[in-house]
Amino acid sequence: MVDPKLLRDILFFSDLSDGELDTVSRIVNKKNFKLGDTVFKESEDGASLYIIRKGEVKACKTSPDGELFTLTIMKDGEIFGEMSFLDGRPRSATIVAVSDLETYIMEKSDFETLVDGHPRVIYKLLKNIVFTIHSIVRGMNSRYIEMINYMWGRRR
Repeated sequence: MVDPKLLRDILFFSDLSDGELDTVSRIVNKKNFKLGDTVFKESEDGASLYIIRKGEVKACKTSPDGELFTLTIMKDGEIFGEMSFLDGRPRSATIVAVSDLETYIMEKSDFETLVDGHPRVIYKLLKNIVFTIHSIVRGMNSRYIEMINYMWGRRR
C-alpha cells in the first residue's frame, strides 16, 4: 500500500478524487530499481502495470543476435507494462532502468478486485491506459510516415 497523497502528484492518477485515490492506494505497491536493472524481459509472463514515480527506463527489443535495440525512453509519470496488464500475453519488450528508478506497481488481480465495488475508478484508470496506448500508436504512425517519405524521397 502507498500513501494516497503520494499518488496525487502522478499524472496517471490526477483525475481521481481523494476517495478514489484512497481506494487505489490499497492496491498500489512501491518498488525501486537501480541503474542498469532489468525490470522485466521481452516474452516473460507478466500482469503488472508500472507507473514511474521518479527516474527513466528504456523499452528495448532483442535482435536475433541478442543485442538490445532501444525503442523509446520513458520518464517520470509515464506507465509501462500496460499491454500484458490488459491482455495477459507475454511482455512485448525488455524494460531496463537507465537511472535509479522508483515505481508504483499495480497487479492485474488486485485491479480486478475493484471492478464490482468501484467501477468509476476502473473506468478512469482504463481511460488513462487507453490514452497512453493511443499516444504510442500516434507516435508510431508519425514515424512510419516519416520513414515512408524518406524512402520514397531517396528513390526519386
